[in-house]
Amino acid sequence: MITARGVELRAGARLLLSDISFTVSPGDRIGLVGRNGAGKTTLLTALAGRSRPAAGTITRTRPVGFLAQDSRAADPTVT
Repeated sequence: MITARGVELRAGARLLLSDISFTVSPGDRIGLVGRNGAGKTTLLTALAGRSRPAAGTITRTRPVGFLAQDSRAADPTVT
């Protein structure tokens, strides 16, 4: 389960998302859509624990898998 409470995300000084709260339970299927630069990837990296929100909390009951969209960011030793 992933729980987000009062999460605020920023890209530098730019506010992307504010006061976001939700829960994703086991078995849920979630779609995340939005325009370029809206904060989708920033949110997913925070949910996976790869970055921290500017405010609020994100808790995970299990590790969250994450595949970076930029292949250059991946470990080159892993296929």
